[in-house]
Amino acid sequence: MRKITMLAIALVAIFGVVAVAEASNTYTVTDATVTPKKTGTAKKPKPVTIKFGYSVGETAGNRPSVTTDYEIAFGKQIKSQRKYFKGKNVCTIAQAGYTSGTAPACPATSKAGQGTINNLAGVQTDPTSKIQCDLGLTLYVGDGKAVPAANNDGIPVKNDLVIAIKNRPPLVCPLSVDAALPAGFVVTSNGTALKFHVKKIPFQQPNPGLDNSVVHVDSTVGKTVKVRTKVGVNKRTHKPIFKNVSRGLFESVGCKSKQHAVNVKFTPAGGGAALTAFKPAPCS
Repeated sequence: MRKITMLAIALVAIFGVVAVAEASNTYTVTDATVTPKKTGTAKKPKPVTIKFGYSVGETAGNRPSVTTDYEIAFGKQIKSQRKYFKGKNVCTIAQAGYTSGTAPACPATSKAGQGTINNLAGVQTDPTSKIQCDLGLTLYVGDGKAVPAANNDGIPVKNDLVIAIKNRPPLVCPLSVDAALPAGFVVTSNGTALKFHVKKIPFQQPNPGLDNSVVHVDSTVGKTVKVRTKVGVNKRTHKPIFKNVSRGLFESVGCKSKQHAVNVKFTPAGGGAALTAFKPAPCS
């Protein structure tokens, strides 16, 4: 036993080998708000606006490792109705610039929300290096078509929501970023979720040898459109009665336990296990 101990001490002296706890990312949902709080029903869904935010930290106080994939679920009582948005109210795959690699040029009429993204960039091999990079975030309703996997790091996704990210004064970022990410609506055990992958270039690695890690996001999203809808039948003529009804990109159809359960699943780079953070959004 004494020989083993002496050998360990010798190795530390020669190679500087010490046992330390491996640092890892921490994730927190900082904001989850659904307005109006008064919900609709399955028969009479109510369009809502969702505000959400999350933060990424690191247990040793260094720059967090890059988070490559996100899945944001808004609860089982929130439904997505992207199908009602068409024509000038959507941003196509071509307009989003996914295939061409150009900056997004989405129609203003397709805008569904906005926010900010705070990042820390740094040398890949040095997690202590931190370069502040704050970017603007604009959300547009997508056309719902399949984005070629080759234009999303090999990961298939539908263009349900366009996440456009760029330098936007008065925010300051020394990196040149002006591109969009495709996000798709999926059904999960936590309800309707917005799922997207952060492309390696220009987001994860905007420059060779440089990593860019998201540390905080604040975003608000919600949009309505008038949809011609059958609301009844004329008793005298027996002809259907139609009205233009407001439908939302997001709609509430109920409220369980006075809350919408907002869950965000984060997948860090390097094949680490996905972690989930939760915050309730009050409803009535």
